[in-house]
Amino acid sequence: MEATATASSRIRNDDARLQVDLTACSLEELPALCAEFAAFCATTRMHGGVLKGGDEDLPRCLAVRDLLKILMLVVPPDFRLALVPSTPRTGAIYRRTEAEFRAAGLNARFFESEALAAQWFGSA
Repeated sequence: MEATATASSRIRNDDARLQVDLTACSLEELPALCAEFAAFCATTRMHGGVLKGGDEDLPRCLAVRDLLKILMLVVPPDFRLALVPSTPRTGAIYRRTEAEFRAAGLNARFFESEALAAQWFGSA
């Protein structure tokens, strides 16, 4: 996996998909990181992304959910977003986020692991 040409080392390019790692990301960092992720997806015509969560607290998870709604405005119609938490509490929030994104028309899926998310991307 290579680092992309972004200002953030938290965003990585992997086979035409972006991965953003929110592990230990502060609430103050989130707006810029999510906006950068969305902008990079739009400007490079990415067709998939992986949102990898860490041990976020509720305010950070909800901030990510709200900020990533930008994605629905800028990504191609075939864009896929994998939501991969690393704690059960984060997982519960990501499951609700998956339902909200899907209801709004974004092809988002919740996965227990990055390996399962990679299989989903491989099925396209």
